[in-house]
Amino acid sequence: MRVGLDFGTTNSSAAVYDGTRVRLLKLDPANSAPSIMRSTLFISREGVPFIGRAAINKFTEGNVGREIEYEWRYLGDQEVTLAEVGTVVQALYAVVDANAPGRLFQSLKSHLRDSSFTGTDVFGTRYTLETLIAVVLRIVLGRIEDELGQPVTGMVLGRPVHYSTDPKLDELAIARMRRAAEEAGLPPFSFLPEPTAAALSYAATARGEQNVLVFDFGGGTLDVTVMRIDETGRRDVLATDGVPIGGDLMDRRVVMGKVLPHFGEGATLGPRKMPLPAALLDHLSEWQTIVDLTQPRYLSIIDEAIRVGDKPAELRALRTLVRENYGLPLYEEVERAKVRLSDAPRTTVSMNVPGIVFSDTLERWDFERLIGPDVREVGACIDRALAGAGLAPADIDVVLRTGGSSRIPRFVRLLSEKFGADKLQEMDVFTGVASGLAIAAADPRWLA
Repeated sequence: MRVGLDFGTTNSSAAVYDGTRVRLLKLDPANSAPSIMRSTLFISREGVPFIGRAAINKFTEGNVGREIEYEWRYLGDQEVTLAEVGTVVQALYAVVDANAPGRLFQSLKSHLRDSSFTGTDVFGTRYTLETLIAVVLRIVLGRIEDELGQPVTGMVLGRPVHYSTDPKLDELAIARMRRAAEEAGLPPFSFLPEPTAAALSYAATARGEQNVLVFDFGGGTLDVTVMRIDETGRRDVLATDGVPIGGDLMDRRVVMGKVLPHFGEGATLGPRKMPLPAALLDHLSEWQTIVDLTQPRYLSIIDEAIRVGDKPAELRALRTLVRENYGLPLYEEVERAKVRLSDAPRTTVSMNVPGIVFSDTLERWDFERLIGPDVREVGACIDRALAGAGLAPADIDVVLRTGGSSRIPRFVRLLSEKFGADKLQEMDVFTGVASGLAIAAADPRWLA
């Protein structure tokens, strides 16, 4: 049995194709939509892995609202050779979170292009990035085989057109993903650009000759494919392009552009009115990096800022955000607000937990201001794909939107202005790519 697997930055899905019908597989029984799995991994203190909704639940239950408690912990001895002293044995200690029940990882796929992130320590065990991804893939493979009742004999995995605009980092990401899949023990597999897979899904039911542009906008990347379908159903990919812009980046734009004043942005410290160190708020650019502020050296700066700063309430909220692990709930609230803006001209971003209380109006026009540079970069990506295909916007017959971020009104408007609203069609935004990967997997040519 051959399977298509879309391992996404934010969500993952899988499917099989019998030559007539695509069947989505239930990757996450704990999720409200079992065929869509959040691409998350939680590793408990005992080394037990959880993925998807169960991973988020485990993290939330054990961490959110829990104040971090640090202690010095003995790590072992190391021999050190010193001039005029000789070799001595030095005891090694580190400050660690004494009661952390586990570690949560999100958006692992987006780190494939990050050459500086090779791995991390999880309760004394070193995990490379490839191993972390392999843990997720291994569990996913097991769930697929359990549902199918038979071994998977081949897989087509989705991949962005470009993990990075830097060719070397793009090659690095592909190589690391391949190693992760091999470490997971996946059956023979190949990679297929995600928008190409979405185009295959559409082409399976398309009739007549047409030029199709696929706009695949997910959590980590924006990918574009231009495909020609002839009267016989033959499908030819004319061009692909992509940029590392996705829904996660949109969330960061809101946090950094609208939310920081509620956590001390603009505060001045002491009689000399010194600005709050920028490094503190820079760590709020991703929920994972908020955890870095729990280091004692940062906490002491925050405590001192509360004592001498002119915004003590906001700085106490920052301390609560950091010390009680509210980074993930903050980003989840921002993501929900972003989704609401797809249907409403304005919404609120708010938190109401002990120590953090705020409510701020987010207007759609303001959100569009914050993402303005990203909109321009996405527009340039579309233009490059068209140029690579040798086509003008008027030559495109159908524009397929897929991926959760393709629903953002500013990008829908961008496509409408460029191609005409009547040409836009929306595929299943979360499983369209998996469906196309399944169609490819059923054809041995794609597994070569």
